[in-house]
Amino acid sequence: MLAGKGITAAQSHVLMYIMEHNGEPVFSTAIHHDLNISRATVSGLIKKLRAGGYLSYEGSDDDERHKKIIATEKAYTLQQDICDCLKKIETMAFRNFTDQELDEMERLQKKMIDNTI
Repeated sequence: MLAGKGITAAQSHVLMYIMEHNGEPVFSTAIHHDLNISRATVSGLIKKLRAGGYLSYEGSDDDERHKKIIATEKAYTLQQDICDCLKKIETMAFRNFTDQELDEMERLQKKMIDNTI
């Protein structure tokens, strides 16, 4: 669904994470930890998003080795499209689930995440 926009679903999740931090410094280590994505995968996603003009880097005030990841204006123009697409995917994926099944799945997912932390 996002292919026409030039980004993948995985890239859109990273992009939304960065945009949701609205000006706060975002580093790849936070993306890795908070989204539970491997460092190598985060690196590849960021590289492709930078090449597409959706992200840029800014040096950290504390340490030049760390680069703040900044969403560009181009990224913000896609924000609503990404939200709409993710909502459609969620609706399709869970359309035959009862509220009880959704609650149980959420409980089990939280348990899985807790087990990996």
